[in-house]
Amino acid sequence: MPGIPDIAQFPMRKWRQLYASVTVPQNALLLSYSTGGYGPLKRAIRDFLARWRNINCDTEQIIITDGTHNGIELCAVALADVGDTVAMESPCYWGARNVFTAAGLEIQMLAWQPGQGHALPPAPDPVKLAYLTGSHHYPLSVPTRAADKQRLCDTLAPTYIIEDDYEFTRDDHPNLLFDPHSERHLLVGSFSKMMFPGLRLGYLVVPHHLAGPMNRLRSELFREGRMLDQAVLAQFIFDGDLDAWCRRIQRDYLGRQQVLHDQLRSLPQVRSVSPPSSAISLCVEFEPDVNDVGIAQSLLKEHLIVRPLSPVCAPKDPRVGLVMGVGMLSGETLVREAQRLRRSLEALLR
Repeated sequence: MPGIPDIAQFPMRKWRQLYASVTVPQNALLLSYSTGGYGPLKRAIRDFLARWRNINCDTEQIIITDGTHNGIELCAVALADVGDTVAMESPCYWGARNVFTAAGLEIQMLAWQPGQGHALPPAPDPVKLAYLTGSHHYPLSVPTRAADKQRLCDTLAPTYIIEDDYEFTRDDHPNLLFDPHSERHLLVGSFSKMMFPGLRLGYLVVPHHLAGPMNRLRSELFREGRMLDQAVLAQFIFDGDLDAWCRRIQRDYLGRQQVLHDQLRSLPQVRSVSPPSSAISLCVEFEPDVNDVGIAQSLLKEHLIVRPLSPVCAPKDPRVGLVMGVGMLSGETLVREAQRLRRSLEALLR
């Protein structure tokens, strides 16, 4: 299933112990509202970003959110008006497109090809927001290039640039365009893909001049809380458990991707398979005449869950394919299901 991390191996015993350690009478204030996020968690995120993303920002620039969608929604409401244009890459993250559409923004999708860059308009219209993938593209599951993103921003001149750091490793930070000292760069992050999706905690890193206004807007619109969850997550990071978990699970994901990659790369009508990486998603691109939506529907009948690529592409972007996940399967089960997927695709692609 794409987009779901390995929740079975997550260290739940340590997580439960941390909950017990913070739910004591002297911590009763953790049952109240939060304003801008739990201070120790913001400091833990600041240090985590310095270690893993080579980002040196101030604690005051960090806003705690209820996950990526909540952070993107806050950006849309705070930084744009109904009818403004947001530029997005094609293929795009469907969740972000849904949020921007619900906020009444016009979507301008620009095709991005690895190694070639974006298809840029010769005479661009005014753009309020540019929403870009971080260092690892979703859904293509390939590394991005900061130079491509810079060229897009130079051409479109958006008022604000939002970079979604969806998935990453410790060494791919040069692919980020984000600058914590800029007055127009914002970074969206989430712990849902790193840890478990039910956590629904994430963060924004915003320019100094936006920190106060966006914090106040978030408090008024969304009524912050969940201080217990934030306190547990802060201690999980301070104890080094998040770093250890990321190192361990990313090694596992790389091995799982290799298994799936080897099964799919020689299938008929497969144009490319994303190279094995430490991400939870893998993308298979087909020849243009393949009906990826129909194939996804057929696979679902066999309890094989994938996402078709074409619905998240621009109308003039002809790419078709499937987005798959490796988070929920491992070991012999992964090998068996990968072989079953290959047999099903062989029959459907004839």
